[in-house]
Parts: sequence; C-alpha cells; structure tokens
Amino acid sequence: MKRKQNLVVIGNGMAGARTVEEILARGGSELFRISIFGDEPCGNYNRILLSSILEGTRSEEEVMLNRPAWYADNGIRLNAGVRALRIQRHAKCVLGADGTVEPYDKLIIATGSRPYIPPLHGLQGEDGGGKPGIFGFRSLDDCRRIAEYARGRRRAAVIGGGLLGLECAYALQALGIEAHVIHRSKHLMNHQLDSPAGAILQSLMQKLGMHVHLEKQTTAVLGEERVSGLAFADGPELPCDLVVFASGTTPNTELAVRCGLPVARGIVVDSQLRTADPNVHAVGECVQYRAQVYGLVAPAWEQAKVLAEHLTERDSKAAYHGSKIATRLKVAGVQLASMGEIDPSEERDEVVQFAEPHKGTYKKLVIRSGRLIGAILLGDADRAAGLLSAFDSGARLPEERATLLFHMGARETRGGLDQVPPETQICSCAGIRMGAVLGCIQSGLRSAEAVMETTRAGKACGSCEPALREIVAWACRGSAAQDTFALPGSDGEHRLQEKYGTTVQALAFYKHRVFHCLNPTMQAFIARQEMLFVATADRQGHAHSSFRAGHAGFVKVLDERTIAYPEYRGNGVMSSLGNLAENPHVGLTFLDFQTDRIGLHVNGEARIVEKDELERLLKCRPAEAAVLGGAAVQKPTSADGGSVERWVLVSVADAFIHCAKHIPRMQKVEQEVTWGTDDAAAKNGNYFGSACS
Repeated sequence: MKRKQNLVVIGNGMAGARTVEEILARGGSELFRISIFGDEPCGNYNRILLSSILEGTRSEEEVMLNRPAWYADNGIRLNAGVRALRIQRHAKCVLGADGTVEPYDKLIIATGSRPYIPPLHGLQGEDGGGKPGIFGFRSLDDCRRIAEYARGRRRAAVIGGGLLGLECAYALQALGIEAHVIHRSKHLMNHQLDSPAGAILQSLMQKLGMHVHLEKQTTAVLGEERVSGLAFADGPELPCDLVVFASGTTPNTELAVRCGLPVARGIVVDSQLRTADPNVHAVGECVQYRAQVYGLVAPAWEQAKVLAEHLTERDSKAAYHGSKIATRLKVAGVQLASMGEIDPSEERDEVVQFAEPHKGTYKKLVIRSGRLIGAILLGDADRAAGLLSAFDSGARLPEERATLLFHMGARETRGGLDQVPPETQICSCAGIRMGAVLGCIQSGLRSAEAVMETTRAGKACGSCEPALREIVAWACRGSAAQDTFALPGSDGEHRLQEKYGTTVQALAFYKHRVFHCLNPTMQAFIARQEMLFVATADRQGHAHSSFRAGHAGFVKVLDERTIAYPEYRGNGVMSSLGNLAENPHVGLTFLDFQTDRIGLHVNGEARIVEKDELERLLKCRPAEAAVLGGAAVQKPTSADGGSVERWVLVSVADAFIHCAKHIPRMQKVEQEVTWGTDDAAAKNGNYFGSACS
C-alpha cells in the first residue's frame, strides 16, 4: 500500500479550505495526511458576508462554511489560531507560533491578503501603537471590534469607495452611525463601473443616507488619544469618531519571501500553481500569475480545482490560464453585475447602452466581433446569468441586442427555465452551471440547501441564491423541501400565514433581512414617504386594515424603536384600530410611489395616547420639537381632516424593506401609478419579486 504523504496548508480561508475540499473530493484522504494552519481560532467562514455580520442581519454561525467538526470528520489536523512563522524548505517542515512543527511532502501557501492601510500621518497613538478608532475590515474579529467601538459614536469615515467600502458603510449605517465614504477616484467602484454607472450608484447611496466624497486625497488621521477626524489635501477636515480602511488589499507574501521563493506583487506561480520549488504550491489572493493578482473568490476556486487535479494525479494536463473577471453581487442592497472590459478599447467595438437614472437602472454591453467582451448591469440584473454565460463561453450574440438586456414580450415564468442551456453559468464564484444544478436534483436532492451544500454554489457572495431556489422549485415540480422556522409576527399573522401560505422567497427574506429596530435608512424612508397602510390581526387571524394617507412627515420617528402618528377628530379612521385592546400588534406599510413597488413594513405593539401624555413622554427627547411643533400638529392640512385628537404610539418589534404585491391594488391618481395587485395568483406567488432590498 502506498504511503500517505504529508500535505500542509498554510491558510484556512476561502482559498485554502476550498483547495482541501477539492482534494478530498478526488480521493485525497487516501493519499494525504492533511494539516492546516489557520490564524483565526475557528473554522472556515465566508468573508464576503462580513458586512451582514457587522450590520447584524446574519450571525457568525450562519456564515461558517466548514465548522471544526468537519475537519475532524475528514481526518484533518486543524491548528486553529496558530500562525505559521517559518517555512524550512530544506527540512520540509512548517513552524507554528505555538511551537508546532508540521512536516510536509507537499505544501500549499494560501495566506490571502490583508487590508491596505496607506502611510498617513496620525495612524499611531501616543504610546506608539495603533490609534484607537482605526480599523481594517477583513475578519470576524474586525467586525466584533468595529461594532464594539461604534457603540455611542456618531460618525464614521470609510476610506475606499469600492465594493468593500460601500458594504462597510451600509453596515455602519445599520448600527445607527452617520457614514461617510472617502474615495480617491472620480466615481464609485471605478474598477467595475464606468462613469455614468458610478454616478447612478452614488445617487442611490446618497438616497440611502450615505455621504460620498469623491476625488479626496486623505493626508492624516486626526486626534491625539483617539480618532477625531480626517485631513485632506484639498481642504476642510472631516470630523469623525472612527475610520475603516477599505482601500484595497496587500497579498501576504512574507513567509514566501523569508524562505526564498520568487515574489513580485504576489507569490509567483505557473499554470499548475507551483512556485519555484516543485513541492510548494500557492493559491488565492497571495498568488501572482502572469503579472496578475486576483482579489476575488472565483479565481481562487478555479485555482483550487486545477491544483487538486495535479496533487491527486487525476489530470496531469489541468492548467490554470488566468480568470475572466466577472462579478454578480449586491452593493448595499443594489443589484450589480460587472464583467470584462467596461469601456471600448478598439474602433470596431460596439456599445449597447441603456440608462434610467431616476430609477437607478443602468445597462451596458461592450461587443467585439459579435461576442461579448464586457458588460455592466446596475439596479436590474435579471439578465445577468445569460450575459455571464455568453461572456464566459465567447458565443456569438443574437443580432437583436435588446434581447440581451430586456425581457421581450411577456415576462418569462418558471416554465421558461426548460429553455436555459445546461452550460449557462448559475454561480460565477463556484463556476457552477445549470447542468450541474439539474444533475444534483436528478440524483435525489430536493432542497436548495442540499444543492448549495453539494455544489458550493451560493456559498460565496450569495447573489445567485434566489436563482438557485427558483431552479430547484421548478425542477422539483412542487416537491422541493422547504425550510421550516417561526416567522415573526402575532398569533393572528401566523394564522393568516397558515391559511394563505408563504413562499420560499418570503422565508429567506424573513430569515435574513429583518431588523429589530429602525436603522438610519429606514428612519429616512419614513420621514419622506406620504402613504401609510395600517393593518391589525385578531387572534383568529381576521385582518382589520385601512389605507391611510398623510403628507410627508405624517408619521414621526421618535427613536430607533418608537414611532407615532396622529389621529384627527372626525375623520373616522379609529375604526381600523378597534381591536387594539384584544391584540395590540399592528403592521404599518409605507409606500414609495416614486420607486416602483418598494415599501417599508414595520411590525410593533400599538397603544393610544392623548396629546398631553405624548408631551410628557417626549419631554426629554431630542425629537420633541419635530413631533410637537410640526405641521401635522399645529397646521393640519385639508387632507388631515381636523385637529389632532390623540396619537398612536408604536413600539417597533421588527422592520424590513420589501415588495408588497400582496396588498390590494391601489392607485395614486395624480401620479398615474398603481401599486399592488388584485391577481390572486400573484398574491400567493413570489411576494417579493426582484424588488427586495
């Protein structure tokens, strides 16, 4: 029997752990005794979802990809929380910070990268250490430290207007902090977007309450004992309480340098992911292949497959030839897909472009010789799967270019999925195509979770998860297994859910996107909306509701957990709240007629208070002047129908932005728009559609 070789992996992140998975999938457990060094004292987790950890919409447990038990079950020795200090190539062993010595026959370096922090003045405190209030954004520990430090702080600055910076700023807003994004370039996400798309994205971010500062060269971090602001080359300082650097990454190459391996920007490798030492390989963000360093998950996972083929001797001809850069993701809730060249570079290049800035939509194709070489989809990424497939395969495009960007004629239904070619890419991170997903279902898998676990599709950025769930539901023809867990809400709401059912989209949305207080974005949304829909449900599941209208500012935000709105004498609206004594649970939906189908739903406990009681409650609150001195109280409009008789005070239990096609069809006449639907099938179908955010 052939002796097992020792395989040591330095790095337990998304590249290193994925490489081990690929090796095991090819029978590697019979070939190797595997040991892993990981800096962090835990298993492998999804770094792409760190912003959801920071904003509180996911737990640390939910982003874990490989828990400690997985390593033990696969016979892997995990040195968790142990940093590798030195590679001794002649002795063929790795030394750990705790004295661990791991001998190797084959070594994989997957040390990843770290946040790039430019050499600014003021990074160090008086004691010579790092100044309190300065953070990177790269690990679970970073999330914990930022969240802890942010408590009670008012303003944060995020340096870097790329994907990571915007996600971080969005998460900080969810913590109740005013977020400022500082970016050196002329527009946001300049590596993935052109100038018009960047301008639209900036407008969308500003509507969410984010402050964006472009073409700003930061020169210093201010403050003696802790961060107090930023200084810029072109003028006025920005006061802030904390600074997060999201301005790029630096490959971790120090171990390779110390052991004498060739290093340029990254650790230099060939098409088999070998370094200059044939027994030492490298994968992921620490790697440089043909002068290119990749900072995305998809290239790392492509490299992992090639390396696994060679180490297990399954395919000696497997080769890595670089990666086509394509991303499909959500930026602060905004759908985005970007791939290849975002601007034409040759005279023969054809550009197809569509922009609707007021709706936050931008679409662009760059075509050369009838083939797609680049694309941008912002705000509406419904056609991303087909474009990614065309970009990846290099197939010739149809002459009718509009069909690439828009659904022509009747909108496709699930039945149209049988027309999707097997080679269509579903998950760009894992390189999973339609055929692989259908193969899993044909083998007996009956849930999206099982398909995702088997293929690893949807386990990275998560943007393909809705498409995967739709494919599974369609392919299983109604026999798909569904998650079961308690939804938020009152007993009455639960009765309604039992009666009318819920959707996979609704379940996933409730599970991941419910906030238990009003974040700054939601508070701003309430302040600017005009329309209000109030509903209550008794314990038998009978709904009482009314469509309410009020001018902007009709509903007042007292704090992140309390809102109030006035009741006017003589307008008869109190009948809708007649069952509050029996069940005080209410649901309020704020409708945005300017942005199609978007609403904010707030669940809470309501009670009626007189005006003088409200005054006593608000006596020491900063919101008092805005509530009691506003036009809603002092100068009722004609629509208000009279003077204030009493107030409804709502204690917020949970809140979420959603698409509310399930409410009755309504129309705001002066704007000639409709909202909702009377289609029973739609009410029991995909409630949230493409408008979830």
